[in-house]
Amino acid sequence: MAKTTMLTNQDALTTDAAPEPFDYRQRIKHASERAEKYQHRKARKHQAEMQLIERALQTLPLLHSVLDAPCGVGRASLMLAEKGFDVTGIDLGNAALLAARTAAAEAQLDLVIERADLEQLPYDNASFDACLCFRFIHHLPTDELRERIIGELCRVSQEYVLISYLSPLSVTSLRRTLAEQLGGKPSIQHRTSLGTLTRHFERHGFSLHQDLAQLPLLHSLHLAIFKRERNHAC
Repeated sequence: MAKTTMLTNQDALTTDAAPEPFDYRQRIKHASERAEKYQHRKARKHQAEMQLIERALQTLPLLHSVLDAPCGVGRASLMLAEKGFDVTGIDLGNAALLAARTAAAEAQLDLVIERADLEQLPYDNASFDACLCFRFIHHLPTDELRERIIGELCRVSQEYVLISYLSPLSVTSLRRTLAEQLGGKPSIQHRTSLGTLTRHFERHGFSLHQDLAQLPLLHSLHLAIFKRERNHAC
């Protein structure tokens, strides 16, 4: 876990002092109100996002086990379990985990929801047919963080990694970028090009299989599918 360094008075006066390291865990849903807010997303938006995942899965034959990492409040995990997949959902947020387990129990769905860190997944190599990482990678501001987490997803996946990202080449992203350049509040959501994402995966023996979006030039949310190369062992 990233460490926070206490600055001395002299450091505080130095304009080029190194910034504190980013810790994505600060956005983890430990508080119940944050988890509940995310759980009750607009029905239309939730449905569109789940349909995007379903579209991706329909192109991938013979999948059985799926790791949903992070699972948040279990939106995708529940949908995957309903479709008959053997699902394991992981997260670090206590409230999110509670919400996901409660929702699974109420729906009478058999799936595993457990606490785990994406940077140190507690699973053997190739433990799952596929990994889903949905609405997370855009929270990471650096290539280093993305590389570590993508490496872990690739390690535990036998065949595929499905990962969402925010494309900079969309009307929504271009509007946000323009607003920031005009002095607006900087976005906490980091756009990543498909090329950059592909290079991360190639370093771990995965190549781009397909890239999906609702309306590619309008919506920034994409779901890319990466496939393990046959000559690259798990």
